[in-house]
Order: sequence, then C-alpha cells, then structure tokens
Amino acid sequence: MITPLNDIIAPWIVASFPIIRMVLMALIAASSIILIIAILSSPATAGRGSNAITGASESYYTKHKGKSNQGRIRNLVIIMAGSIAFFALLYFITWIIFPNVPA
Repeated sequence: MITPLNDIIAPWIVASFPIIRMVLMALIAASSIILIIAILSSPATAGRGSNAITGASESYYTKHKGKSNQGRIRNLVIIMAGSIAFFALLYFITWIIFPNVPA
C-alpha cells in the first residue's frame, strides 16, 4: 500500500515547494526579459568570419573588446542565458523530486 506523500514529507517542505517553484519561475521570467533587452540593445556585428578569409590580423579594438560596452552586453547575454538554464534546471528538479506537491 502506498502512503500519501503528505504523510512521508515534513509539512514545511510540502508548504514551501509551491513558493520555491513560483520564485524560480519569476527568476526565469526576469532573466528572460533582461536577456531580450540586452540582445535588442546590442549592435549588429557583420563580417565576423571575414578575417579568416581575408587574412586580416586582429586590431587593438578586437583584442580589448570585452572592456567596451559591446563586451559588457555580450557578457550580460552569456550570464543571463546561463542563469535561465540554471533556474530552469532547478525548477524541473523540484518536479522530479516532489511531483505530487501542488504548484
């Protein structure tokens, strides 16, 4: 005979998982909005692969691009995409661990 999940798990865990899931969903939504704004505010970069074809060497600007606004936006995009993946992974892990806890 299978006992109900609420009898096995401590009550505070059963009560906190819906809140944890809502917080994770809010973090995913906020990170997504920031990611969209960062991508839309970044300038278009044309001709990235042309250096390999033409044999042009890197300039001072391309070596130190990480310190400019373009580099900061690129780093923000990478951080936000990673945080979305991390929060989504945590969210689905909560569903794997406790699938019957109501959302």
